[in-house]
Amino acid sequence: MGTTTPRRANRTRAWVGALLVAGLGHTLVTYAAADDSDRIAALEQKLDQSLQLIQQLSARVHDLEAQVAQGAPAAPAKRSGTGAAAAAPATAAAAQPATPAATQPGTAAPTPPDTVQRLARVEQTVTEMAASAGQHAEEGMATHGFADVGVGNHNAEFHQYQGADVGELDFFLTPRLGSRTRALFELNFEVGSDGNVGVDLERAQIGYQFADSATVWLGRFHTPYGYYNTAFHHGQQIATSLRRPRFIEFEDHGGIMPAHTVGAWLTGSERVGDQKITYDVYIGNSQRITGGKLDMNNAGNTHGSTIVGGNLGLLLSGALDGLKVGVDVFQTRIEDEDQSPAFVTQVKSYGAYGAYDTDSWEDIAEFHVFSNQDLTGHTGTHHSDAGFLQMGYRAGRFTPYARYERGAFQQSDDYFASQATGSSYYRAALGLRFDVDLVSALKLELAQTHLTDRVIGSYDEALLQYAIRF
Repeated sequence: MGTTTPRRANRTRAWVGALLVAGLGHTLVTYAAADDSDRIAALEQKLDQSLQLIQQLSARVHDLEAQVAQGAPAAPAKRSGTGAAAAAPATAAAAQPATPAATQPGTAAPTPPDTVQRLARVEQTVTEMAASAGQHAEEGMATHGFADVGVGNHNAEFHQYQGADVGELDFFLTPRLGSRTRALFELNFEVGSDGNVGVDLERAQIGYQFADSATVWLGRFHTPYGYYNTAFHHGQQIATSLRRPRFIEFEDHGGIMPAHTVGAWLTGSERVGDQKITYDVYIGNSQRITGGKLDMNNAGNTHGSTIVGGNLGLLLSGALDGLKVGVDVFQTRIEDEDQSPAFVTQVKSYGAYGAYDTDSWEDIAEFHVFSNQDLTGHTGTHHSDAGFLQMGYRAGRFTPYARYERGAFQQSDDYFASQATGSSYYRAALGLRFDVDLVSALKLELAQTHLTDRVIGSYDEALLQYAIRF
């Protein structure tokens, strides 16, 4: 077989892949719901299967055209899922020699009967392959992955690590179980701040989509507060920045807000005129503090406490197209098991956010306030707050960005005092993302962090990261 068809298929893959990413990239960052991520992953899987089908059919047609031109019988078409009994009749028919028909001088030769049969078999093969591709696109296991490596003086706050580092290897699974049933599993292999490799089942969700306006999930999911926590998961390739804001990092990376919840989550959206309203309502196991970190109680909690919350967003159109604004709230009772007897704090959080995402700009702002009541130590109610502002400008393959973040956490509040990273701070960072290709990005970030209460000091960081998806 010649090289024209593979090159044409490769060019087709490149152009279609570029169009898909251009069309879906905006949705991936803006709409931020877990079911949107599932649909994008499924579309990418369908694209890959369609391109493979096109390449196979192109090769088959090329062979057939060459054989018809030479007057030779075509080889039997390969059919996925057919056995020897089904292939035997096609093989016998294809093995019959061609009988040229008598022709009159100056007239075109009629199509030989065996060629007609071969063309009919090819048409049948095309139909079967298309049906098979469609079936596999709707069912089975869609698997995607993310990974990142880097170099720099990372984890400077605790260990003063310098040099090269391995970040995460994340497997993102979205099996298609039916027209309404949804599933999402995320298995992450990551290197912790102590240098050891840990394995976490970051998300394990099974859901049912009643309509575009309502999907219910059960399992472990990203707690839907603010914008950033559900817009960007553990695969760093999809985020513009090199890392998350410090106070909304994942729990095992030092985040001081419950990034994950185990329970039930109802999410959806509804059109109101030209605008779009998004909503999230959830309930799950309350978290606890152990070893100086938040734990989301995957197996259930011992006292039956719950976390309850909601998020309401508005996607604007017209002159403000690309802007999403919203508010969120959650309440939970969190035990500090590092103390004996355990301290219990009623945590209340109220947040507001805005995200402006266009072809040129990606600007995100979040602000959260806490009103936490000590239920065992009788120290009253404590007020804290945290927020960040990030601005990025997309200039072709380059995206420079800047971020300022700040957390003011009352150390008389046991909820923050018991967490290893619960001290007040502020951080300024400048970064640059370079898209090497459609699936990989190189990021550079320079940051300076100031600790302002528990420990007074500051440290500088220079970080380089290479992140991919597959």
